[in-house]
Amino acid sequence: MNSIRTLNDLAEVHTAVVFRDQAPQEHPEGNVRALAIRDVLAATPVSWSELPRVVVAEKYRANCLQAGDVVIPSRGDYYRASLFTGADVPVLPVGQLNVIRPAAALDAGYLVWFLNLPTTHVKLKQMLTGTSIKALTKTALQTLEVDLPDMGLQHRIAEIVELAGRIAAIRHRLTELDTIEVAHMADPFSHSGGAHA
Repeated sequence: MNSIRTLNDLAEVHTAVVFRDQAPQEHPEGNVRALAIRDVLAATPVSWSELPRVVVAEKYRANCLQAGDVVIPSRGDYYRASLFTGADVPVLPVGQLNVIRPAAALDAGYLVWFLNLPTTHVKLKQMLTGTSIKALTKTALQTLEVDLPDMGLQHRIAEIVELAGRIAAIRHRLTELDTIEVAHMADPFSHSGGAHA
């Protein structure tokens, strides 16, 4: 039987680091990878190990994501959640993002599924503040009511979501390869001025 609990009862919620003076500079030897709102909202799944590397002060590394953290925008019109699964270098969320760290009673994969449901998006839109630029504050997010089935069902839903994510990533990669193949096949025509009858 499902219970309903607020997100505040089931997880820690915190906001990403905002660099007000100067944004971290991209550097090939950067000590963290930077995750920005544009990465979460991109049409393609987040590729954690391909995010830009930046250099930040050591104190900010405590704000890096942990495997199982859920990231959701805190500004704008779209609030798609993403699950952090790990990366080759620590990942630091920056700017307009909320980070949710589920407690033991809440499966992170299930939470991503729940947050991305159309019915949940309706609830989130009702929580937004601001007129021109909408904001989903940490305080508002903590009040979100979460339908909480037993852990077995949460795990099953999370496994399905993870499988769907892998399928989406494979489809995206196949599309990339198709584009490369078409460009390669068309290349001789571009050098010869086109096909001749």
